Amino acid sequence: MTGHTVDPAPTLGPASGALRYPLDPGESDAISMVWRTRGRTTEAVLTWAGDPAALMSQVPPVAADVESLANQLMADPTAPVTLLLVADHPGESIDPLPEAVAETAGLTRRRDLFELRRPLPVPDDHALRRDAPSVTVRPFRPGTDDDAWIRVNNRAFVGHPDQGAETPATLAARCAEEWFDPTGFLVLDDPERPGELAGFCWTKVHRAAGGEGARGEIYVIGVDPSHRGERLGSALVLAGLDHLASLGLAEACLFVDETNRPARRLYDDLGFAVHIRRRIYTAASTPPIATSSTETTPGTGPE
Repeated sequence: MTGHTVDPAPTLGPASGALRYPLDPGESDAISMVWRTRGRTTEAVLTWAGDPAALMSQVPPVAADVESLANQLMADPTAPVTLLLVADHPGESIDPLPEAVAETAGLTRRRDLFELRRPLPVPDDHALRRDAPSVTVRPFRPGTDDDAWIRVNNRAFVGHPDQGAETPATLAARCAEEWFDPTGFLVLDDPERPGELAGFCWTKVHRAAGGEGARGEIYVIGVDPSHRGERLGSALVLAGLDHLASLGLAEACLFVDETNRPARRLYDDLGFAVHIRRRIYTAASTPPIATSSTETTPGTGPE
């Protein structure tokens, strides 16, 4: 590959790695690409800093490495791995640099997620509180609620490219992440079906270096289809935001698919504003784009 390895370098190869493309040795103007494989998906995150026009000269070597990595990942026909190129664009605009890398590398399919943010707490007199039903949530119990959560999640997200095919293994992997905290994984018991869940709001906390500037995230939220139309999505979002505020956090964020109009209307009503557009690029011949890493959060799905 043509980029310079990052020092200290992770394991370089199809599974994981990092490359840097400086304009000149020692200069800060550079493009960086870091990738990691989970299951059948590899996410390569593209970042850049410096003079945008000058950095365009690095598009050919970056694109060549992206294409080479994609070919390596697909080399085993019995277990091909899909490459996703991920880039954050400012606000609702589109930066030409990752667009050029993706086009040159042959990654012509796009999926857009918006990262939305709002301050915490949500005021007690917020209009949405008057319309949302009263619910009593509780923390997720690892090892006890696993099967019930998988059932409600897969019903809520049937057909969704990120979230609709959870298994005990995928849930265990998420629960093993460093950020996992069961007290922030809020579930709602189904009063009509003992042992089942009516919905959930899974939150996480992003800890900044030095402990400053921590931010709470609505990681994923779902409502069982049998309870659609009861405004449980609104109630669960508020429960999640209230939990994050109780931790002393001053800001909340979430990711939502650009095409998820009902969720976007809800978040607009809650005062969320667009912070970044996360665009995911892949080849047109691949299945619908799904994201696997915790950097790219599953789209939320309240009614």
